[in-house]
Amino acid sequence: MSRTATYRFIAQRIASPQMQKNVGLGFSVLVSKMAVVSVAITIVVILLSFAVLLGFKNAIKSKIFSFTGHIRIVKTSNNQSFEEPAVPIQTEIYQKRKNVPFIEHLQVYAQKPGVIKVKENVQGVVLKGVGEDYRKEDFLENLQEGRWLNFKNGTESKETLISRSIARKLNLKLGDSLIVIFVQEPPRFRKLAVVGIYETGVGIFDEKFLITDLKTIQKVNNWGDSLVSGYEIFLKDFDKLIENSRELENLLPYDLSQQPVTAKHFDTFEWLELLDNNVVIILVIILAVTAFNIISVLLIMMMERTNMIGILKALGAENKQIERIFFLHALHIVVKGFLWGNLLAYLLYLIEHYGKLIPLDTQNYLVSYVPVQWNWLVWILANIGTFLLISLVMWLPIRFVVKIPPIKAIRFV
Repeated sequence: MSRTATYRFIAQRIASPQMQKNVGLGFSVLVSKMAVVSVAITIVVILLSFAVLLGFKNAIKSKIFSFTGHIRIVKTSNNQSFEEPAVPIQTEIYQKRKNVPFIEHLQVYAQKPGVIKVKENVQGVVLKGVGEDYRKEDFLENLQEGRWLNFKNGTESKETLISRSIARKLNLKLGDSLIVIFVQEPPRFRKLAVVGIYETGVGIFDEKFLITDLKTIQKVNNWGDSLVSGYEIFLKDFDKLIENSRELENLLPYDLSQQPVTAKHFDTFEWLELLDNNVVIILVIILAVTAFNIISVLLIMMMERTNMIGILKALGAENKQIERIFFLHALHIVVKGFLWGNLLAYLLYLIEHYGKLIPLDTQNYLVSYVPVQWNWLVWILANIGTFLLISLVMWLPIRFVVKIPPIKAIRFV
């Protein structure tokens, strides 16, 4: 039998609950189970923390992207209002959009402020006109009732999607009609049918914006089909936003400028960055508690086996050999905790992902439930990092106890 096999055999015998009871070490059985539970809880908390963090950040970003894209291209001006100067559709960047390697999708939009009048109620709003090229997949996740717009070739659809907030204020529901007044010279009006009600949880969108046909805004502004308010760009890799926005700036003529979404919604993205710090603090606390538990468990188990350590030393065993035996024993406990922890974490993830059981206050958290996202790379790295840290911690009590002289260890009661 090789040395490794011998170490493994002794470690397995030490870990056997039946043997521990036979030699009067029943307390070690309880302590070992508590160690397994502690490691499992640690893994569950770590994995679910990352799942909630990723899910929450992606859910909020998705809501913002559905309204703004990753980068907006608009006419260069000092205008800070919601109504933007006209931009020709057939610009060089629009015509060559498919040849720009970092652009995944480019869509046109037009927006214009107005006033909704429903009976005696009046509400200031911003109408955002979109066309058939609009990437609506992200937005449809916010749709609570109704359907998406039906576009008609050459004519206005005369349909709109309103937020639940505006619907409550003006007592509107699906199928109702509203009149939008555009304050200009001369004033213009549009009667639109409510075909959908959305809710993003993002105040600036829910309180102000209506989604309608692009042609409606173009006709109100006498733009024809060739002018829009700007372009919305979706990148292939959002993590390269800053780098890509600089490259895009070099491709634009002097009269067009680009606006990254992180600059336009700076406060929201700063808030999301702070969430990373909170998760780090939680993980540090959890890992510190787990490390303390592992050290305590190993000290208890090894102090109960001090006589055995003395006998092994008397038979010629070296400190490194004894360290390896108890390390394999501790590793058995840790691996069992990791298996149970990963299984439970993934089960809880699936329950929340499909059941959406944990509610949240939309006004404070921007989402109505706890969103979760499972990332296999994060899962692998979290497991490896936690395992290495716990393995490093396990050596501390082992190296301390095995240094007890053989005579004192044998006499230890």
